Amino acid sequence: MEETEIKREAPEQAARIEEQAEPKEDFQSLIRGKYRAEYLRHVAGLMAAQAEEQRRYARFREVQRQAEALKAEHPEFDLSRELEDPGFAGLLRNGVDLRVAWEAVHHAELARSRETRGASEAQPLENALESQPAVFRADPRKLTRQERRQLRRRAARGEEIVW
Repeated sequence: MEETEIKREAPEQAARIEEQAEPKEDFQSLIRGKYRAEYLRHVAGLMAAQAEEQRRYARFREVQRQAEALKAEHPEFDLSRELEDPGFAGLLRNGVDLRVAWEAVHHAELARSRETRGASEAQPLENALESQPAVFRADPRKLTRQERRQLRRRAARGEEIVW
């Protein structure tokens, strides 16, 4: 090809490329016209995905907050280890509170722990109750604040107070 032929064809090619690059219809007219329903479905899908992502993030933050609180109360709690348990993870996925899910999964262990703790605490309490009288004075109006507080604690534990 000679140089003159290239110069003649260049404007023609540029015009064809420009014609292909320009949109045939204005975008606004497209979304008002035949592509409106498709466009609205697409936008609704994007908005739903964004809302779902925000809900998941909020749930994640809430679970982290609950995990920190549970860890403070039960040092043996480890969220990453617990999430490996499909039963525990399924409860969380279904919206169950973290503490409730953990206590449901570890119900038997917690019951044994309470029984063990209860037995060890009951014996000194029983010994203390047997060694001290329930009333120090015959007139309850003359009891000191500390004596009244002690009697309230004993009554709360189930001891019968007799005057």
